[in-house]
Amino acid sequence: MRKLAFTTFALLLLAVLPAPADSALESLLEPEQLERLLSEGELRNSLNRRNLPQLIPEVPELRDIRETIREMEFSVGTEVLIMYRRQSADFDSPAARLEIYNILRSISTMEGIEYYSASRERMRTLFASSYVIGGPENGTRLPDPVAGEIPSFSRLHAFQEDLTFGENLYVMDFRYTGDSFLLESTNLTTMHYLFFPMVRPGNSLTLILLIPDGERILFYGAVGAHTMRLLGLERSREDSFYNRLKAIYGWFTERMNSRF
Repeated sequence: MRKLAFTTFALLLLAVLPAPADSALESLLEPEQLERLLSEGELRNSLNRRNLPQLIPEVPELRDIRETIREMEFSVGTEVLIMYRRQSADFDSPAARLEIYNILRSISTMEGIEYYSASRERMRTLFASSYVIGGPENGTRLPDPVAGEIPSFSRLHAFQEDLTFGENLYVMDFRYTGDSFLLESTNLTTMHYLFFPMVRPGNSLTLILLIPDGERILFYGAVGAHTMRLLGLERSREDSFYNRLKAIYGWFTERMNSRF
C-alpha cells in the first residue's frame, strides 16, 4: 500500500515538473528534423520551381510563407534552419524582444559584411552600402529607426549596393506575432549581373523568421529569385545565395552577441 502511494505521488510530481528544455521546439519541428538540427547544427534545402520549402517551422505563418515562396517561382534559391544559442540569455523577456526587433531593423550595420562567392571562389563584400531611405521615390538616407515598442507590422525602404547585383532599392516588411519575428525583403528595381538584367522588380526575396525560446532562437531563412537568365550558373548561384544567407545569419548573430 505504501509502495502504491509513493508511485502515485511520483507520477503526480512528474506531471507538474517543467517540460524538457527542447519541449517548445518539439511543437514547431518534426522529431526527426529536430534531432538532425540539434546534432548537425544546421539544415539546408534547395528551392526552385520543382522543390518547395521543407524547413519552415510549424508556426501560424507557415502557409503564408510557403505561398509567398511558391508564388515567387524561384529559378534558384535556398533555405536554411539554424539554432542560435546564447547561454544565460532570456530572449522571452520584453526587453530582449525589443532588442531583437531593433537589431533586425539596423540596416546600416549590414554595410561591409562579407560572404564566400562560390563563382569567384573567394570572400567578397556583400553590401558596399546599406541604409534606410525615405521611400521608393525618396532616396534620402535616414538613420536606422529605433523602436520603443514592437508593432505587429512595420515597413522600411532601403538602398543597398550589392557588389554582385548593383545598386537597388528594397521594401522590407516586418511582422511580429508575439511569438516570432518575420522579415520579408523584395527588390523594387531591376537587379543586374555582369551588365545583364537578371531579376525584374519584385522577383527577388529574402525572408527571415526568428522564433525566440529562452536562451535559443530558431532562425529560418530563405533567399532566392525568379531570374531572366542564369547563363549556366545554376549551381554556383545557389551556392552563392546560400553563402549570402549565411552571411546575413553571421551579421545577425554578431549583433546579438554584442548586445546579450
